Amino acid sequence: MIAMPYGKKSTGTELLAGRWCFAGQTVDVGAHGHPFSVSMPSERYAGWIHDFDWLFDLLTAQGGAAKAGQLAVQWADLFAGGNSFVFAPDRLARRGLNWGRALSALPDPTGQLAARYAGQMRALRRALSRVSPGLPMLRAQAALVIFGARLNDKAETVLARALDGLDEEITGQILADGGHISRSPMATLDALEILMGTDAVLQAAGLEGSRALGRAIDRLMPMVATLRHTDGAMAVFHGGHEGDPDRVSALLRGRDGGESDPQPFAYGPHTGYHRLDAGESVVLIDTQSVAPRPYDLDAHLAPLAMEISTSEGRLLVNCGWHPAAAPDWRRPVRASAAHSTLTLADRSPGEILEDGFMADALGAVVAEDSGIVRARLKEQSSGIWLESSHDGYKDAHGLVHRRRLFVGEDGGDIRGEDSLFVPMGDAPLSRDPVPFALRFHFHPDVRVSLAQDLSSALLVQNGRSGWRFRTDGGPLAVEPSVYLAGGARPVRCQQLVISGNALGDGDGQGRDNRVRWSLRRLRGRST
Repeated sequence: MIAMPYGKKSTGTELLAGRWCFAGQTVDVGAHGHPFSVSMPSERYAGWIHDFDWLFDLLTAQGGAAKAGQLAVQWADLFAGGNSFVFAPDRLARRGLNWGRALSALPDPTGQLAARYAGQMRALRRALSRVSPGLPMLRAQAALVIFGARLNDKAETVLARALDGLDEEITGQILADGGHISRSPMATLDALEILMGTDAVLQAAGLEGSRALGRAIDRLMPMVATLRHTDGAMAVFHGGHEGDPDRVSALLRGRDGGESDPQPFAYGPHTGYHRLDAGESVVLIDTQSVAPRPYDLDAHLAPLAMEISTSEGRLLVNCGWHPAAAPDWRRPVRASAAHSTLTLADRSPGEILEDGFMADALGAVVAEDSGIVRARLKEQSSGIWLESSHDGYKDAHGLVHRRRLFVGEDGGDIRGEDSLFVPMGDAPLSRDPVPFALRFHFHPDVRVSLAQDLSSALLVQNGRSGWRFRTDGGPLAVEPSVYLAGGARPVRCQQLVISGNALGDGDGQGRDNRVRWSLRRLRGRST
């Protein structure tokens, strides 16, 4: 069991030298300075500083524990009185969890740090009703459990109440298959780290956590493995980003110190992802609608979106998101056009609250979801078949989007068929054609070259591995795209787009309403 979150030593060394870098912004305070009383370059940067999310990076550096303890005391001296930003409930929960998990590693000869920590935990208990639902509340309850485990006086009562609160959040947020209720792969990973860290502190104190805590960790671990790509990092659906593959590995192997990772699932029926794992390739596809309110603030309107990774890394992606990215990108990447799926009539299947008093009160929640999603998996000796569909365009256009996928046994042959059809027994809403765009976003490490026939393209992955994309639809075009899931700065990439006009009364069998495509590895070639 890992006692503390994963920290990056190279980042810790920079912090020890006084270079505080986050989201492409750097403040240099020198080896003997601190960042708390200097001008912050942005509100997001200030949040990172006051959340103490850098704490575990610093602890990995030689001499980092002494520096971290010194910085925590300096912070407490400056902000003991609090202000609305520093003591915002969600920030208080995050900082409290970080301090609680790190406290035993920080020198505190006078007991001043422990006293400051206790004061923050009392403030968190008072502010608990104002903590946001989802991961912030899970962090808050975990922080209070750790506080109860560290108390000497009245610990039993405080800990028992805190464990009850954490159990309630676990029941509401961790699904039966181990996914987080937000359906975000990164939220699933974060939840695992929160709960594993809490359990580690309890064990170190000789205390036993609840059965719900242990069961949740057991469920989360294989789901994290399910939502991980061949590069060891996470899929980027629903507000998630790649993350650090070393952190993922540390979490998956940290509970028992083993050398092997948990086995992934082929399907998470509650979280709603299918994993087609064949030979050298992994295909992940979103086969469920959006998360329920209030966990839908990061939900994307892109049912049947897919991602593909191979032995060379990521091949097909969605645009993704990163918490350090510029906020202006947040709304566009939640639309279906930012995903490797089909968009009909230039709109997403569903609607996100953009503005107005409801958006002011609730945030950018999903006002209309993306419809019913269905999926059926079949494994054969030749490979894996998946048939899926969603009703997100049915009310507006009377058409259902169906996606069929086949992944060959060795992973080098991936075929798909996307179609639009009027469900049997339904009357067409219109016979007029409806424009559609079928998009395939490729990772920045993939170079796309369109063939002269406008029906195929050469894909070169990492300058080495070649793939051929073919389609019977068209025209096929190469367009610019952007990838945000790898870090704070957007990275240019490319997408293939198949455009067409679907008939409003089509059955999905004619060329107007059906597009077939394939991805095949070019064997025996070095490109």
